[in-house]
Amino acid sequence: MATKYHQAACLGWVFSTTECGIAALSATGKEAYASVEMQGQATWHEWPTHYLQHVPEMIEAVLRKLQQQGWRFDQPGFLSQSWRQHDLALVGMDDDPLIPAPSWQCNGGQHEARVLNRDVSNYAKTVGRIEPRFVAAKLPWVLAQMPGLKKELQRVVLSGDWVAGKLTGKWHLSASDALCNGLLCQSTRQLATTALRQANRKLGGRLNPKWFPDPIASHAVVGRVRASRQATWTSLTQKLKGWHVVAALGDNQATAAGCGATDLQTLVVSLGTSGTINRIVPTSARLRGKAAAFEYWDHRLLLMMLGHCASWYNLFCNNYAAGLSHKTLNNLAKTADLSKIRRVACPPDQVQAHDPFAWPVLDRLAQPEQVASVQASIAREMLLRVQAMHREVKGPGADLKRVILTGGLSQAPLVRAVLSCGVQQLLPQATLWLNQRPGPLAVKTDALGALYNALAAATKSTVPEVIEEQSKLKKCRPTMADQTNQINALLTSDKTWSLD
Repeated sequence: MATKYHQAACLGWVFSTTECGIAALSATGKEAYASVEMQGQATWHEWPTHYLQHVPEMIEAVLRKLQQQGWRFDQPGFLSQSWRQHDLALVGMDDDPLIPAPSWQCNGGQHEARVLNRDVSNYAKTVGRIEPRFVAAKLPWVLAQMPGLKKELQRVVLSGDWVAGKLTGKWHLSASDALCNGLLCQSTRQLATTALRQANRKLGGRLNPKWFPDPIASHAVVGRVRASRQATWTSLTQKLKGWHVVAALGDNQATAAGCGATDLQTLVVSLGTSGTINRIVPTSARLRGKAAAFEYWDHRLLLMMLGHCASWYNLFCNNYAAGLSHKTLNNLAKTADLSKIRRVACPPDQVQAHDPFAWPVLDRLAQPEQVASVQASIAREMLLRVQAMHREVKGPGADLKRVILTGGLSQAPLVRAVLSCGVQQLLPQATLWLNQRPGPLAVKTDALGALYNALAAATKSTVPEVIEEQSKLKKCRPTMADQTNQINALLTSDKTWSLD
């Protein structure tokens, strides 16, 4: 009897701070996900970095896991990547990194960012305001630490571009990440050569535009995987020979796509480890500058973030409700007396979910009110960001008519009830939807975004068309309807909770 197997047609690769994963999709719609722990974390001049040389071995390890689940990759398909935003690869003559890749947490380029924003005429106007973690600031900072690297430097790319280059032999800057790194002209999405030349002179030759390859659009195919003679890449490239490599996505763009963002009238509220608010706007939109801006195929993606979201809730659970299931906690919150709940403050950024932590205000409450206080406080913080995002676009713009809730905490009835009431107050014309995608990719939004990018190239569709077809959205039914009036009053009349 023949063994049943699934032939992969599209792959979405994920490189996050914590894991390397692959989402697989067959031509018949079968899905799978496997991952391994991220390897190669290091510190370089006191900042977080990653040794990219571990990439091929991690990918092969994940592919083996999928093969054990009955997947095959011998017929070429399409693959795309989701990468940690701002991950920088300085490539030498042998096409390998000269140093470990400075990650998004690397903020060493404080001085360089000030120079670019303040002293280089029209630089920020051309490419956007520069933050220390951006490549435009990070690269000259790296070269200030090790000036000798300039003699060995062949090219500068984002880490996803390096992987694509090693697979195909073709080198480009993926527009998805390059646009938010101070390298591309915001209006044309081409390399900002003139601005980079001016900056290069001001920074003593540490930002040479000749180091950067030409940009490539997010949905475009970089090339096909070719067999590599380099020992670390030989096995992987033989296994995937002929596969089409689609340009890499920054993780913010990939995650927003995986959450279901498709049009100018949709707001996505994701309640994952970090809480994010995403909105798509035209490239011509006039912004207040409070949101981070990224590429989103033909448009721009705005992002506002609550650094602690589900991680805040996990911190509470570990310190106040150890051993209780999420279902039990949700049921406790549903029985709480909302007149007794108290707003609790978000923990400091450096506090991790496993750390000891206490909120004195909770010590005077019974457990149902403790749970409800934390859930409602997280929901309120997200609503404040919904409000700020709604105000971000200046002048007349597309009305927000749809709000999509996604992420683990969106399943908590009280969280959903508070968000529903708050959205109705802030955006009365909008309907609320819940992302209830089943299966192994249900919460793997970054992997889904990369998969959608690959699938769009494979089917010659637009990415929004793919997202609309693949997303599983349901209208958000009222939860805790009997307490709606109490929640509305809380958000309007109580100064501690009010959104005004």
